[in-house]
Amino acid sequence: MPASVKKRFAVSFASNALRAGLSFLAGLVVARGLGPGDYGRLMFLLGSFVSIKSLLDLGTSNAFYTFISQAKRPLRYYSFYLLWLAVQFLVTAAAVALLLPDSVVRGMWVGEGRGIILLAFAASFFQQQLWQTVNQIAEAARKTVRVQGLNLAIALTYLAGVYLLTHYGALSVKTVLLLLALQYLAAVLAAFRVLGPAEPGAEEGHETLGAMLKKYRDYCAPLAALSAATFLYDFADKWMLQRFGGAMQQGFYQVAYQFAAISVLATASILNIFWKEIAEALKLKNMERVGMLFRKVSRGLYMFGAIVSGFLIPWSREIVAVFLGPQYASAAAVLGLMFVFPLHQSLGQIGSTMLLAAERTRLYLSISVTIMIANFPVTYLLLAQPGGALPGLGLGAMGMACKMVFLNMIAVNVIFWLIARSYGWKFDWFWQAAGLGLALAAGALAKLAAAQVFGPLEGGAGLELLPPFLLAGALYLAAMYFLLRAMPWLAGLEKAELDGYLRKLRLPLP
Repeated sequence: MPASVKKRFAVSFASNALRAGLSFLAGLVVARGLGPGDYGRLMFLLGSFVSIKSLLDLGTSNAFYTFISQAKRPLRYYSFYLLWLAVQFLVTAAAVALLLPDSVVRGMWVGEGRGIILLAFAASFFQQQLWQTVNQIAEAARKTVRVQGLNLAIALTYLAGVYLLTHYGALSVKTVLLLLALQYLAAVLAAFRVLGPAEPGAEEGHETLGAMLKKYRDYCAPLAALSAATFLYDFADKWMLQRFGGAMQQGFYQVAYQFAAISVLATASILNIFWKEIAEALKLKNMERVGMLFRKVSRGLYMFGAIVSGFLIPWSREIVAVFLGPQYASAAAVLGLMFVFPLHQSLGQIGSTMLLAAERTRLYLSISVTIMIANFPVTYLLLAQPGGALPGLGLGAMGMACKMVFLNMIAVNVIFWLIARSYGWKFDWFWQAAGLGLALAAGALAKLAAAQVFGPLEGGAGLELLPPFLLAGALYLAAMYFLLRAMPWLAGLEKAELDGYLRKLRLPLP
């Protein structure tokens, strides 16, 4: 990768690692302060509007970022997109506040009132749509350093905010949503100053509004149907868990999901950079560079996630006990399984980005809709109560975790097979099984070795777990070091390339 890409990834990764740490701490404060029930309500409210975002967006955010990544665009190009965001906000707010009947509102949001629903919508919109657009514009202009600084400031503000709310006894679902809405709105306003003046491109060819809309229509036509399917898929998952399992099971699943997100921080760091570079390489028909980027990024991100998850899975019970307390004890098994999910989530995002950056939206639609159709009966079977008219297994949070992990694993490998076939590459899945399997075995053995030194670990929930945890961590890192030295291909690297990175880190070479 060119130095500029490496530098931007390094800055983005460091920023996302620190931001993930701050967000993780804030999430712990909120989860412990609210308890499983209210935490489940909070995450359901926010998650419902993340689902609705897919329906509103119609694929336009993907088109917008792809087009501004390909070349500089005139200022009005950005203005039209911001106007489109304003339309989305006003239409949704009006529907929730005035147009939808009370019965529909109570059914969709499982008994929540309109006021709290509107507040959740504002918080979600400012975070997921408005702030995402700021990030996209900054990355397309290669202003990674500045926008990551803003992302860090947001995470720090949120941590300080929820800590103060807890300290003064004011933490509630409503105050957390209000804090989120205000901080992201303030961040968008601050971005105009921090990111500096816009650097629009010339009016190349004097592209008319009609031509611009046609380009968006051609890109988004397949994605519009996908947007509706994604909404149904994502909302149905959250709704069925809330409806059949209740807020407590929603809380157990969501807290496990938040912990598992630690393994995917590297993907968040590089995804927009990868999208930019792939879109540009495809535009230039530099297929050698496309293949190199795809192989290195997908394998490198997967192995990073496998290393993190392989160590944390054996410690799931202790993690819940230390960080969340006995009220979340039932989430331990769910957490252990969910630590596997981010690995293939990373690969899914990389595969989807490849298709979208190549403007292969119809293939992306076909794959995604097929996967989503398969999701509905599986989710219902796992979550519905055994005594219902159409009975299910009633597995709650564990059922949702099983579905997420195993369906995602199958879907990702289908996408990778199609990409390999499209570009004439050899399809290979063995590195996935080998990477996770070896990391998990090393993690379990490291914990077992620590238990042999310090005695049984069961029942520990405090500082007494720190020495065995650190010993196991040291043994595990040593094992991963020798594993990657022996099999650098697991991370998409050549031996000489890995040696170069190790020398920069001043680590010994055998």
